[in-house]
Amino acid sequence: MRVWRIHAKDPSKHDAVIEACTASMNRTATLGEYLPAVKTLMAWHLLAGGKQQRAAEMFEGALLSAEASKTAPAIARSADTLARRWLTRIDHLAVEKAIRAYYIDNVAFPSSLAQLQSQPSPPPKADRFGDAWVYSSAGLSKIKNAASQRFSLHSRSLGNRLTAMTALPFTAYGKKQASIAGKRQGTPVMVDFETVTDAGTLRGTASEGSAVNGIRFLKLSSDAQFAVMIESEGDFWIVATTGGR
Repeated sequence: MRVWRIHAKDPSKHDAVIEACTASMNRTATLGEYLPAVKTLMAWHLLAGGKQQRAAEMFEGALLSAEASKTAPAIARSADTLARRWLTRIDHLAVEKAIRAYYIDNVAFPSSLAQLQSQPSPPPKADRFGDAWVYSSAGLSKIKNAASQRFSLHSRSLGNRLTAMTALPFTAYGKKQASIAGKRQGTPVMVDFETVTDAGTLRGTASEGSAVNGIRFLKLSSDAQFAVMIESEGDFWIVATTGGR
């Protein structure tokens, strides 16, 4: 919660959040299953602060093997998804750079990404979910004999709308906020949440692992004072507390 409060106070203060995350991760034994959330939050701030290589390394440290993902806690599985989504965007930049380098040499974009594999440092063939990139090139409709003068590139998992790094500007950290409105008795754990969205304040009830109002509820703290959540698309953490964001 100390890390999250520093982040929530001003998500643009990347160095302050990175410092808080670093101090927290130096005491990993006390973080328990919250460690992947802190690690990927720090990675996002590294990326937003222009430290792309360090961010990629931090995101990669949150990835799970196929075997580990079967038994990992919900927060770790969500951190894996979040990391893969942002690593896919980082890789997308590398593929796009290779495509434009190809154009400089050939005055045309490649008809297939396989043509990039002969470059000295070939870009990734697939996104971080293991799917081949969705790529196509086309000519200009009003100019004859001008083949492959434009291209389209995106990840199948993220879709064309969300693959590019610029699709989610770093001027804000997500758009949703949530607070705990009440806890229901019984098993599984069920919590009432108030969610602030563009459509206004919405109220709903969710059990651990289920989604409500575009946010997935992952874990309620042992003292019921905060809940770790993630936006349904999987790009941003949310921490709901009894006192608001």
